[in-house]
Amino acid sequence: MTAPSADATTLPADETPLPSAQGDLSAASDPQRPAPLVPGTQAVVAVAVSTVWVSPDAPRPGIDDPALTAPVDPDAWNTKLCDDETRGALLPLLETQALYGALVQVDEVRGDWVRGVVLGQGTTRDARGYPGWLPAGHLVVDREFAHRVRMAPRALVTAPLAELAVGTAPRGEVPAPPARIGYTTMLPVITDDDGRVPAEEEATVRVALPGGGVAEVRRDDVLLRGGAGEHHDTGTAEAVIADGERYLGLQYLWAGMTAWGFDCSGFVRAILLAHGIEIARDAGDQLRASGLPFVEREDLRRGDLVFFSNGPGAESIRHVAMWIGDGQILHSPNFRRTVVEESLEEYDVHGEYAGAVRPPYAGA
Repeated sequence: MTAPSADATTLPADETPLPSAQGDLSAASDPQRPAPLVPGTQAVVAVAVSTVWVSPDAPRPGIDDPALTAPVDPDAWNTKLCDDETRGALLPLLETQALYGALVQVDEVRGDWVRGVVLGQGTTRDARGYPGWLPAGHLVVDREFAHRVRMAPRALVTAPLAELAVGTAPRGEVPAPPARIGYTTMLPVITDDDGRVPAEEEATVRVALPGGGVAEVRRDDVLLRGGAGEHHDTGTAEAVIADGERYLGLQYLWAGMTAWGFDCSGFVRAILLAHGIEIARDAGDQLRASGLPFVEREDLRRGDLVFFSNGPGAESIRHVAMWIGDGQILHSPNFRRTVVEESLEEYDVHGEYAGAVRPPYAGA
């Protein structure tokens, strides 16, 4: 995809005092009556992954239904995207995806649909976040959860998919929590009375859920990140490449942001985010608006991002891949293919190489 990204943790402030990020979740004003979705409110994604559409009439009946229900069924949707024609037809229909627990600023409500922006996915199209239409049934207004997202330590999912063991169900009319949550999903950690996160030897981590629930995830499936203002260490280029290689063979999905399918920019953004490096959502801005240093082709190092244009010398950027050395790139090429390692020269048969940037890896 092509369109800077705001820091995924840089979210609009809410000055209204709310309960501490510690302990139990019992401070809802009326647990059976969640606040309505109205323009100006901040909502939370309450399904495993909400696909963001260009318009409410974009989904195709009988094909895209599993991506619209609550809960969603990404596996069933992938099954329906059974050939190149069906999968390729998504290109003009989708914007991006928003993961479980992501914040969405609501701009308009039209029937069963919400027009808004996904906070933390920056774009030159809207300074607040990535715009598009989401099913209203995928969203819930939960100010306490949004406060925790901004302030509390968070569990970042680093497994392709993590099991979510629900202890306390969300309150009121909220979609049932997903059984599995995807790679780079971030949920607030429930700390102890002293504000401490679980010790490393503990097998699970308790997390808050949209709508007021509580669940546990395996400690091995997440990376714990500090709360607001805390420094986050970044991973090495080797660790990021190894993480990306876990997805070799995964089918491409336009606008995809999860282990159920990535597009090109969603793939590199996700494997970097899992290691504490936050970049733009779309390829064009990853090259030109992320503030990353440019790298000459002869100076490429493993882990650099390389970009390709819509024709030799063209201004618009159509694709991004990760340089892994020895003339090879790691990428999610297009809807006909899967995540793959291949020769840059063999991929770039039309001479569309457009430049490279270097993420801020540890030890670089």
